[in-house]
Amino acid sequence: MTGFQLGLNQKFDTEEDINDKLVDLKNGVTVANFGGNSYGIGACKAIAAKLKEIETLEIANLDDMFTGRLREEIPDSMDLLLSALLECPNLHTVNLSDNAFGIATVAPLEKFLAEHTPLQHLILANNGFGPEAGSRVGAALEKLAAKKKELNHPVKLETVICGRNRLENGSMEAWARFLKAHGSVKDLRLYQNGIRQEGIEHLMLEGLKYSPDLHTLDLQDNTFTEQGSRAMASVITEWPSIKKISVSDCLLSAKGAVILAEEFKNNNLKGLEYLHLQYNEIDEEGLAVIVEALETNLENLKLLELNGNCFSEEHQHVDSINTVFKTRGFGELDELDDMEIESDEESEEEDEEDDELETAARDAELAEDEPVAAESDADVDNIAKKLEKTTI
Repeated sequence: MTGFQLGLNQKFDTEEDINDKLVDLKNGVTVANFGGNSYGIGACKAIAAKLKEIETLEIANLDDMFTGRLREEIPDSMDLLLSALLECPNLHTVNLSDNAFGIATVAPLEKFLAEHTPLQHLILANNGFGPEAGSRVGAALEKLAAKKKELNHPVKLETVICGRNRLENGSMEAWARFLKAHGSVKDLRLYQNGIRQEGIEHLMLEGLKYSPDLHTLDLQDNTFTEQGSRAMASVITEWPSIKKISVSDCLLSAKGAVILAEEFKNNNLKGLEYLHLQYNEIDEEGLAVIVEALETNLENLKLLELNGNCFSEEHQHVDSINTVFKTRGFGELDELDDMEIESDEESEEEDEEDDELETAARDAELAEDEPVAAESDADVDNIAKKLEKTTI
């Protein structure tokens, strides 16, 4: 792949500021990297004029582009850039992470998402959408499915990363609809979105149930409880290709963990390689079922994460897990250095904690129009780099 890269930490306000830097941005370039700089409307106009001419462009990294810019500037800048990208017939990967969009910039984004039929990989992390803008993103992606079908477009939507965006329960109906409409998503990452158990249940039963090609699911730092765990358990058999499940910090609950672990034990999940279950109130009963699943079914598991749960790090079941991995000659259990043994008093406080979670979610919804700071996400950066190296 032929790449275009500007130096980092630069500020471009006008067309004149950036024109001489764009000489090498021309047909033949397959990867364009603009992230890590700050661009005004004039500079974005110059970039857009160049992008329109590049039929070979496959990957556009437009992450972290507006640090220090006024909120009023960003919608016009994004409209210029995304309108230009609509004219790039081979553009399959778009990274727009770490830009403080909020509700104000969703209009040009939803237009692009609804119309760009070559889209295969979408990365939207830390954009401050909130549930209203999140719903509009989901609705736009549902329209994209209809347009791909209408044109019989050969490229399917496979990757959607939308972490740290306060999607909450309010956007899960739209997200479930678009997942069902496409039916092709392989990699879905919705970590740290304030999604509660009702939203998780809807996402599972109405969306992910219809994603048979799913191989990576990351829902870390949302809230499952028994309700969400049961919903996931009921659809997990629909993912025969699943390789990675990340549900750490999801409050599965002791009962929910047992329900999920029974599915790990009883269903064909032999392709599962990574299972992240940290900080989920898993107790000895749940741990026992996990051991059974590891011994009888999860024969290709490379990493099991259980730190922060409610059993002793010296429990005999922990020894059993390590013995299985040692016998196989591969596989690893994370370091259990922060285990919790739940007391009766802590159990009585669970209802109060649930109330606090709902209050926090309501506060986040009231603040949905506020932009978030552009804070880099190392995992997202690594994903974007990996996609650059992959010929699709």
